Amino acid sequence: MKRIINLYLFPVLLVASIQVNSQEVTLSEPVVVTDIEQLLELVKDGATLRSEEDKKRLDSFNKSKQKQEKLLADARWLLKKESNREKRLTKQFEDNDSRLSDLEEQLNLKIGTLGELFGVVRQLSGDAKNTYSQSLTNLEFPSRIEFLGNLAERKELPKVDELERLWFELLNEMNASGKVSKFSSEVLDTSGNSSLYDVIRIGQFNAVADSNYLRFIPEEQSLEFLSKNPDGSRSSLRKLSSFEEGDYVEFSIDPTRGSLLNLILQNPSVIERINQGGFVGYIILIILVSGLALGAFRFNFLYNSQKSLIKELDTGKFNEGSPLKEIDDVLRQKDKLDQDQLETKIEAILSSTGPLYERSISSIKLLAAVAPLLGLLGTVVGMIGTFQAITLFGTGDPKLMAGGISQALVTTMLGLIAAVPLLFMHNQLDTRSREIIQIIEEEAIGKIASK
Repeated sequence: MKRIINLYLFPVLLVASIQVNSQEVTLSEPVVVTDIEQLLELVKDGATLRSEEDKKRLDSFNKSKQKQEKLLADARWLLKKESNREKRLTKQFEDNDSRLSDLEEQLNLKIGTLGELFGVVRQLSGDAKNTYSQSLTNLEFPSRIEFLGNLAERKELPKVDELERLWFELLNEMNASGKVSKFSSEVLDTSGNSSLYDVIRIGQFNAVADSNYLRFIPEEQSLEFLSKNPDGSRSSLRKLSSFEEGDYVEFSIDPTRGSLLNLILQNPSVIERINQGGFVGYIILIILVSGLALGAFRFNFLYNSQKSLIKELDTGKFNEGSPLKEIDDVLRQKDKLDQDQLETKIEAILSSTGPLYERSISSIKLLAAVAPLLGLLGTVVGMIGTFQAITLFGTGDPKLMAGGISQALVTTMLGLIAAVPLLFMHNQLDTRSREIIQIIEEEAIGKIASK
């Protein structure tokens, strides 16, 4: 009996385990089998439950199968539809392509010379845009650049009004390039600040504002003041700044549109050229100034002395301290002196007079001789600096050697500039002093002979 119970109990426990794992039927309390009939009922209920679950799963699978078959049928239908559409569109594309080729051929035949005209218009517009963007007149007519750019990049044929405007812009540029006009524009100063000025444009060559030359910057389409004006142009700039229509003003223009003017401004001024001579150049200038000042002082002294002596000779009245006065005083004592004593005293007066008028003349001659030597010294110093630059940086950049070469040449130039006027002054002073001494000697000899 116990074996039979165990035999029936195992399937019941197995069914109970399956029901717990599937979580389809939940028992709130463990089943306690107390009777065989109850056990049979439990087995029966478990079999019934499994049958219902299998049936539900089978129904669900059949529904899903039908749904998948429907989806597959829809996909096959859509694929067939798209395949037919692809064939239809491919045929339509081929037809359109063939029709487009025919239309393009017909268009080319109908356009004829208009196509060539369109190419000329595009090329002319592009060239005009590039040219006008580099022109001073573009500051007065800035809107034309955008129009010409659009016309140069146009894909379709231009309209009649666009062709007329292109013709107008070409004529307007020719007309404006030959006129002097006034207009207001922003101008950059040397500090980079922008201000509004009344600008005078001279054709395509130069622009002037506030009595100063302006430089045109094509990249920024703006104007800026030059760092300085060319030498000798200030008066013409002032006249041009105040001109009225119909006036005539002489003015220097740059036919290269600023290139030549920039090269002129790069040339150093006199002060900048002197500064290139360095320390040796300053010493030469000091020698030149000192020599000229000393020469001017001695020239003034000799001029006044000669003038005084001539006046004394003309009037016969001798000034106190004058060599002629001393000679006259000696001659008044001729009765007390013999001929030798008289000549000795006059020679003493003449000997003391010579150094008085020849004083400092030799110093000027010395300065005139030293100036070229200092120029040669500066040349040597400048060449040494040049060779040092070549040693350090090579000969690839001539600008690195320009400083030393400039110093060498400028000091030589300053030495010659200082020597020439000093030698000329020395010659004039020496000649004038000799003339004065000769006048005194002739006067003394004449008076001795007359006595």
